[in-house]
Amino acid sequence: MNEVACGKVLKAYVEIDPSSQNCSLVCLFLKDVGWIELTEVTLKDGFYLPSPLGCNCTVTDVSDRHWEFADYEITFASSYTGDGSFYAKFVNRIQAINL
Repeated sequence: MNEVACGKVLKAYVEIDPSSQNCSLVCLFLKDVGWIELTEVTLKDGFYLPSPLGCNCTVTDVSDRHWEFADYEITFASSYTGDGSFYAKFVNRIQAINL
C-alpha cells in the first residue's frame, strides 16, 4: 500500500447521480497537494463530508488487495464527525474543477 496524497481538506465538491442517488464524483482540495478527483466511489455507510474542513485526509493505493470495486482508500480523521473512509476506483490530480 502506497500513500498517494495526504493533507488537510480545505474544499470539497460532490456530485450525486439523481437517478440512483449514488455519489458519482468527489473532488477534494488538500492543502499542499491541490485538487484530487475521485471517481467510481464506493461507500460503506453512506457518504458524509469530513467535518470540519481542515481535518486530515489520506489517499492510499490499495490495488494490491485486488478488489473489483476500488483501488484507493480515502480516510480522514475528524474530531466532529469521527474517523471515516470511502473507496474509489480512480484517483486523478486535477488543476481545477470544471462546473
